[in-house]
Amino acid sequence: MDLSNYVDGSTTAALQRLLPGVVLEPVLTPLRWRSGLTVVPHESGFSVQINIPAAPGADYSFWLLFQPERQIGAALIGADPARPYFWYMPFEDAAYNNSVEKLDGAFFETLELLISHETRIVQKRGLFFDSFRCEYKCSSGWQRVNGMAGLRMGGFKASRIAGRKRTYRSPALAPADRLG
Repeated sequence: MDLSNYVDGSTTAALQRLLPGVVLEPVLTPLRWRSGLTVVPHESGFSVQINIPAAPGADYSFWLLFQPERQIGAALIGADPARPYFWYMPFEDAAYNNSVEKLDGAFFETLELLISHETRIVQKRGLFFDSFRCEYKCSSGWQRVNGMAGLRMGGFKASRIAGRKRTYRSPALAPADRLG
């Protein structure tokens, strides 16, 4: 399956520049929504996702979602499939004043930071929420990328952790000096 069938040419070119030599195989998943007890197909058809290989020694790998909205997220390596909830960052049109250029710029800037630096994701377990904070390491220390939380009673099932806090790590996938 060719990525260019699902993602525009400038996005494909940017991904190939940021991830040289990585096979960018789109994963298509039918979108469904619930209407009462019935699951029906979603009008836009399917989501388009790319799973980026994990860096050697990483606790997680990153993924990119292109439809129905742009997102960058991470998946724990070896996680229980019944507990998939982990860190992600949505890129919503409204946050960028409905500017495709601003949204694309932020998306690729974030992706470049994540693949060219050591990263960590901190999971905290609260009374009602599991929260996640993603950071990257630079010369001045750890810098925040994004944080988010999910209500456990709302059906968000995060990995179980011992205690209230756990830090996951990933080395840089493509060090900055290798990026074009």
